[in-house]
Amino acid sequence: MPTTGTADSGTNPAPMPLETAEQFASALQRLIADARRHIVIYSQHLARPLYHEPHTVQALSDFARSSRYARVQILICDSEPLLRSPHRMLPLIQRLESRIELRKTQPGSEPDNYEFALADDRQLLLRTDGEKWLGQYQDENAVRTRQLREIFERAWLHAQPDPNLKQFFL
Repeated sequence: MPTTGTADSGTNPAPMPLETAEQFASALQRLIADARRHIVIYSQHLARPLYHEPHTVQALSDFARSSRYARVQILICDSEPLLRSPHRMLPLIQRLESRIELRKTQPGSEPDNYEFALADDRQLLLRTDGEKWLGQYQDENAVRTRQLREIFERAWLHAQPDPNLKQFFL
């Protein structure tokens, strides 16, 4: 008797609902650990409960160093929280700038109130509410991942390195 049957014949396992920062951090670390070639992150400001955590920073470092093909692209909407107090991601990005690239979106190109991380065009972590920790993780959903990847790519084309963060790196 199957325990995870879905209406679409099991092609996309049901999403795992997330309701706390701890659940998001755990799902993000799983996504990074399972990634093989490419991770994209679309975030308002690299929320500290997720991206400032030592385990997450180490997992991203390990991923970026795992293969010459490994690549991380990060889009943020607001760099002010990163500049206000030290953030563990910034030194990592500086050390691995050939593998981890950070850009800031241009006004009007960011999603309304959600964030996501994608891995290898199949895994997704989606935060649907920027104020609350509500969202989902799915380890196999190529269709939804492709949709979010297209949103990311459009914003990436117009995004630019943030001059304020460049000053931090100097």
